[in-house]
Amino acid sequence: MINERIRFPNVRVIDDQNAQLGVMVTRDALDLARERDLDLIVVAPQAQPPVCRIMDYGKFKYEKSKKDKDAHKKSATTEMKMVRLKPVTSEHDRGVLITHSERFLRAGHKVRVICRFQGRQNAHPEIGRAQLQTVADTLAEISSVEGMVVKQGRDMIMNLTPKPGIKPLPKVVKDSKKSRKDAAHAAAHGAEGADEHDEDAEFERLQQDIMGDDLADDAHDEDAPVEEIILDLPVEDAGEDDNTAAA
Repeated sequence: MINERIRFPNVRVIDDQNAQLGVMVTRDALDLARERDLDLIVVAPQAQPPVCRIMDYGKFKYEKSKKDKDAHKKSATTEMKMVRLKPVTSEHDRGVLITHSERFLRAGHKVRVICRFQGRQNAHPEIGRAQLQTVADTLAEISSVEGMVVKQGRDMIMNLTPKPGIKPLPKVVKDSKKSRKDAAHAAAHGAEGADEHDEDAEFERLQQDIMGDDLADDAHDEDAPVEEIILDLPVEDAGEDDNTAAA
């Protein structure tokens, strides 16, 4: 409510300098606002008596609209990014996944790291937990583990959330056509020239390989029951399992 639309007989008034003017007759408060070429706006209608501010209504609407847009933009750009690996993922490939996880976290996104087990690997959950521990330790300066590490069916899941105040990585400008061609060539020829190929292409290849293995597994145990196990220890307490895995 604003100006003449205010129907309350008395209101508590805060002026444009944030000074408390106390309870006033609404007509007197409106006259005061007009003397200053400003508006009288109800900001707390449920209070007793209702609270009004003397301010510029146009400026008030603009600032509110800007805050709403900023809040919407921030919520719309925050996503849960997925990163997949295996208990047998190599140190090099895990490094590629960590690099991309860092990029996601520095952009303000949460990261869900999924370690997918296959066949007899399910009998050794400590190996997968050691993989997740390494990821968590490497990214500890910019992220923290959210909740517990959960083993659900063939997946061991860890959620990372970015720490406040971290800065995004600088963007790298590339010739998109040339870099995609070179990346595909390097990825197709394995480790040879690994330092030269595009990490984005390798990251996508790693994720697609794991998802391809998932489809193959699903074809064999489509009707298998799914169990959910919450591990006794959070990932940061899994140091003993690291030694077991290394052994």
